[in-house]
Amino acid sequence: MAFLRQEKKGDSTYLRIVKSYRGDDGISKHRTLYNMGKAEDYSPDALKKIGQSLYELGGGSIEELESKRLHEISRFYYGFPLVVHQLLKVYSLDRFLDGITRNKSLGFNLRESMTLLISERLHDPVSKLSNYKNQNDYIGLAKLELHQIYRTLDQLHDCQEDIKSLIYHKGRNLFNQKLDIVFYDVTTFYFESSKEDGLREKGFGKDGKIGNTIIAFGLLIDQYKQPVGYEVYRGRQYEGYTFSDALARLKKKYQIERVICVADTGMMNQNNVDQTMQSEFEYIFGERLKNISETKQDEILDLTKYKTLVIEEENSGESIPIKYYITEYKGKKLITTYSKKRAAKDKAEREEKIEKAKAFLVKPETLKKKEKRFYIKDVGKNQYVLDEEKIQRSARFDGFMTIATNNKNLTTSEILNAYKQLYQIEQSFRTFKTFLETRPMFHWTPKRILGHLALCYISFTILNYLQLKLKRQGTPQSEDQIRHNLIRMQASLIRQDEHEYYLRSKTEEGAKQIMKLLSIKELPDVISKGTMNQYL
Repeated sequence: MAFLRQEKKGDSTYLRIVKSYRGDDGISKHRTLYNMGKAEDYSPDALKKIGQSLYELGGGSIEELESKRLHEISRFYYGFPLVVHQLLKVYSLDRFLDGITRNKSLGFNLRESMTLLISERLHDPVSKLSNYKNQNDYIGLAKLELHQIYRTLDQLHDCQEDIKSLIYHKGRNLFNQKLDIVFYDVTTFYFESSKEDGLREKGFGKDGKIGNTIIAFGLLIDQYKQPVGYEVYRGRQYEGYTFSDALARLKKKYQIERVICVADTGMMNQNNVDQTMQSEFEYIFGERLKNISETKQDEILDLTKYKTLVIEEENSGESIPIKYYITEYKGKKLITTYSKKRAAKDKAEREEKIEKAKAFLVKPETLKKKEKRFYIKDVGKNQYVLDEEKIQRSARFDGFMTIATNNKNLTTSEILNAYKQLYQIEQSFRTFKTFLETRPMFHWTPKRILGHLALCYISFTILNYLQLKLKRQGTPQSEDQIRHNLIRMQASLIRQDEHEYYLRSKTEEGAKQIMKLLSIKELPDVISKGTMNQYL
């Protein structure tokens, strides 16, 4: 019987075709039929061709040989549902959803449906119909009917307040922190529809959409971007009026006694200040310097009164000198800062508007009430000129920013840092709108709309938790990096002869970091089809 022998000599491997036979004395012996030389002298393709030729000489066929190889039947994502399952456990949402399934006898597993919907939002946000069609792309999820996916939104609507409360209280416990600073802002989500119904209304959308109906969405987060709560308002609701309502609801739901509310200039009106003080909440608001009395303006704009405070940049650790001035005005403490960089930015923005104004003056018919926005003055009889007085008045405020507060305990540095962190809520809205693609919305009933928002709120919560914990673990990942790492966690269903197996893809370092954080064990390289579920 002939066979291929490999012999290691030094750094090389030698190949020989050897025949085995038994001698007259009955002892097994070997005789070399052919010396092939060094294995390194042959390319893999050459060795493959030699092997195929020998197989055919032995009476076999290439077709038979190919049929014995592995064949991929299909490929699945296993990372998304595996990670989402674990994140739902973190907030006890798995037990909460299972309780609804059991108590309401839904006829389908609400937790499994939520896992699919959240996986899709983290992977590639699409419509609920597409969620239904895409469910076969994932492994480890129960099969769902389309109507069950829509019924999931109905259930989220019915228990949305319980979900907010669970996330709020669990979030406080997870990070062992009390709620002392809350950031609030409002954005809008638009619909691919112009039909109004009392909730959806045509209004000024922050997405720049004209003619579409919108709703207003008020979000409360803490200094770590952890959600505190949210409220939904009709489309034309003025954002400043939502603040006192959201604050009152926050206090009533969670029996919070004292908290500092941080909000942008758009929230600053006397009604909100009055409401905040009556509810014993403290505030740090952006103040419109141009709206206070001229006497106080003259005082604040005098740079000779300013002191310098050095604040350490949180991310870079760089020490930043800040010029500031403190004064009292109508029972509020005003902290004004001045920055040359901000002054240059303000000047550049004004000059850009002036250039646009000059273009409008050439064709005054194109103005259409834009004159106030572009330093243009109407002098009557459809005649317009540059408002030089307004331009000079605006230039006085270049580089100045004022913050109003009623807090008497925080230092100036702490107040400025708190207001600076408002960018966190802007990032949160960006996550809702861009990464999770909360809008445009294609649901037309208030129940489904609010259910969709609850779904996106849960998705935002667990995504932010994952990012925050990864950062504290020393392995920070952006939203896109998390998405990439989960996408790369795939398993191929392969067949060899009559047997089927799952072959796991290589686990990248970013995926390993996520799995380590969530105490998820890495799957074996190869898993028989029948035992895959025990790993998911």
